Amino acid sequence: MRTRLTVVAAVLVIGALVGGFAYVRTDNPEGVPYMGATVSAEDLVELSEARVFFAHQSVGGNVLEGVSAVYGEHDLPALPVAEIAAGDGTGAGISHLRIGTNGDPLGKIQAFDAMVRGGLGDQIDVAVLKLCYSDIRQGHDIDEVFAAYRDTLAALQRDYPDVTFVAATVPLNVKRDTVATLKGWLGRGDKYGPEHNVLREELNALIREEYAGPGLLFDVAAIESTAPGGDRITGRHDGKVYYALDRAYASDHGHLNAVGAQAVAEGFLAVLAEAASR
Repeated sequence: MRTRLTVVAAVLVIGALVGGFAYVRTDNPEGVPYMGATVSAEDLVELSEARVFFAHQSVGGNVLEGVSAVYGEHDLPALPVAEIAAGDGTGAGISHLRIGTNGDPLGKIQAFDAMVRGGLGDQIDVAVLKLCYSDIRQGHDIDEVFAAYRDTLAALQRDYPDVTFVAATVPLNVKRDTVATLKGWLGRGDKYGPEHNVLREELNALIREEYAGPGLLFDVAAIESTAPGGDRITGRHDGKVYYALDRAYASDHGHLNAVGAQAVAEGFLAVLAEAASR
């Protein structure tokens, strides 16, 4: 009898988990529509003459891999993309480096400031600092991060008026799959849980509000979370709506495949072209 009761209890628990998961999967609130910017062949030709500095980590590397595909679609020679180190000079095209340490957004912001002020600011037309999804996880103080990001870009813009400083939203993770969701309910959460995307959306909302003008914002998160058909990939966690990386664009939990890289690169190049013409 005891064995039978144990089996029944186990079935009820599994049923509750599966039923609860089904509810979570269908709990997809409608997201704010996002119309991604497109770039013309004329924009791309003009951008080839600009000097861009892009500070990033691995997702930024994915985006740069998509740049040549965008130029190729317009039958244009690929934009020069060169990795640099501190103290290096720059030329036309995109000069970039992997900046700071993942998980330390304040350190990345400080490193970006030091790079620009170390001589780079006199050699460039546009500069972009993109933080990584791993920089914003539950436990981070987003007000502190946002204040440092905003104040640093403002001070650099004041001191280097001939450079356009472009802000960027923080990239996202995909939504949890079935197994990860069940583990989360059992207290075995991981670093890709929805609570982290909730926090990223709170920071990204602040960034979008601050940098609403044309040519001022590279909205990585909005592009990543907009499916090819136009729907936003959303979820709800603790009553809060969040956005997530579309799996059609993802190579893993947070990085971009070739399709995603090209989609995000098009938005990147569009904002760079606008920024370079300011």
